[in-house]
Amino acid sequence: MMYRLYSMLWVVLTPFMYVHLRWRVVRGKEIAARLPERFGVASAPRPKGRVVWIHAASVGEAVAALALAKALGAHEKLTILMTTATITAARMVGAHPRINARIIHQMQPLDSPRILRRFLRHWRVDALISMESDIWPAMILETHAHGINPVLVSAQMSPRTHKRWMRQSVATRQNLFSALARIEAVDAENADRFRQCIAPNWTQIGISGPIKASAVPIITGKTPLPAPGRDGRLMILLASSHADEEARVVEAYKALAPKTPSLLLIAPRHIHRAPSLLTSLKKYGLKINLLSRDGTTNAAICIADSMGQMGHFYRRADIVIMGGGFGAYGGHNPMEPAALGKGVISGTKIHKNAAIYARLDACGGVIWADSMDEIRTALTRLVASPKRRKAINRGAVRAFQSFTEQVDAVALRILKQIKES
Repeated sequence: MMYRLYSMLWVVLTPFMYVHLRWRVVRGKEIAARLPERFGVASAPRPKGRVVWIHAASVGEAVAALALAKALGAHEKLTILMTTATITAARMVGAHPRINARIIHQMQPLDSPRILRRFLRHWRVDALISMESDIWPAMILETHAHGINPVLVSAQMSPRTHKRWMRQSVATRQNLFSALARIEAVDAENADRFRQCIAPNWTQIGISGPIKASAVPIITGKTPLPAPGRDGRLMILLASSHADEEARVVEAYKALAPKTPSLLLIAPRHIHRAPSLLTSLKKYGLKINLLSRDGTTNAAICIADSMGQMGHFYRRADIVIMGGGFGAYGGHNPMEPAALGKGVISGTKIHKNAAIYARLDACGGVIWADSMDEIRTALTRLVASPKRRKAINRGAVRAFQSFTEQVDAVALRILKQIKES
């Protein structure tokens, strides 16, 4: 009954959604030429062979989806049909270098049963893997109606969402969740919330871990950074930083700089902030360059002001300070540097990536530091001891390898399901 009402609501909403999406085009949040994809109209032919549909809402999920696609392609020859909801994620998927599987990208179809049926008739997918925190009823139920039991991977259910689902009738929850083949939760806490919503005989629940932790940063083109050891200075990288974090780290670095030949490279989370960041840091009395304009020559601090360089930065850095954990940001993914052999200094406010950081901490790949004094102490110890740097880097590599093993196991379970269906 509830799904019937949901379907009727979409019949009413669809004309208004077209107007809404047109408005998003004006605001730069949609691509006009790709609007038909939102209504289930394919912009590419279906290839021969098996097609696995992976849905990833935005950039974070798309990073995880690409990691899973790589693991799937390592075991089977197949095509990945990847859908995303944001154009930023769409561009990232389009720019990703070749992996083990062919990828076709489409914008996420609206969750209208009629639109999903059109989408599925064209693509005739062999599996659906949803990696988004939102649960889309039509996506799940219409795929199930086509003979495919979807899988939720890196699934999360917030306390608020859990309460909302618990208010639904048992029949409504059973209708939706029993259509799933399996739920691979991101951690034990999220798995427990799913278990409270679902009877044991409806679907299987496991723990996949955070799939995005196994993604390797893209390294393309050249970088203006000097080769390691070329100018005799250690390179300290502050990655994915925010304004209050930058001030804290620069204060700590300033105390270190006169004693040690070093360069602080700041790669702000939002690259458009580079010019204003340059202005704000002048008060510290240090020589500061914009990397693309001035390079690193004679600079104490360089500000990265172009996209697509993070893989180079992580590889070149001697010490990495990971932004996002020093303020109210929830922490950013430390497995990106770990994939390139680098441990991190991080603040402790990392709730958005708690499971990843817990593994990194257990393997010895992180040094915790919240205050300016703690950051300065951590930097001083790492600068003074190559042995400590090697130890934290080895710990990070161990953590990353453990995540890649988990992703491979998830990929094998999914492929087994495809073969048995």
